[in-house]
Amino acid sequence: MATNGEKMIELVRARSFWGVPEEAAGLCTVQDEEGRERLRLGFDAHRDAIAVIGYEAAPETGADVCAALAALCGLALEQPVMTAYNDLDEAVLAAALSDDGTVDEVNRPAVALAVAMLREAIRVYARAYAEKKARGEEWHGNR
Repeated sequence: MATNGEKMIELVRARSFWGVPEEAAGLCTVQDEEGRERLRLGFDAHRDAIAVIGYEAAPETGADVCAALAALCGLALEQPVMTAYNDLDEAVLAAALSDDGTVDEVNRPAVALAVAMLREAIRVYARAYAEKKARGEEWHGNR
């Protein structure tokens, strides 16, 4: 067996990591063709480590996408921001959602989307960090 469906269902039922931090320093939003937000993933950091992280999804979002986002949030929590960017890839997330380190083909897009969203949120955080540093401000997140 590859994807562990029970593990994925439990992540969704428990609403693990549901809710984007109010002052998310790193945020990624996915919109539909009409510009409506469908997915959000955001985090805040303290001393450049992810201190709080969460996601939100439109009601019709697939359980595999929600489970992938929840699992990735769990893996990223308390990690240094750049470690999360460099080390949390599709293989790591697939291992967290499966029995044998791989996910079923049907779940691969959800895994890829979750990783892409985290990386975009980290890029947003990094841009804010660079802008503040260029102005001479000391900043390592809002926490």
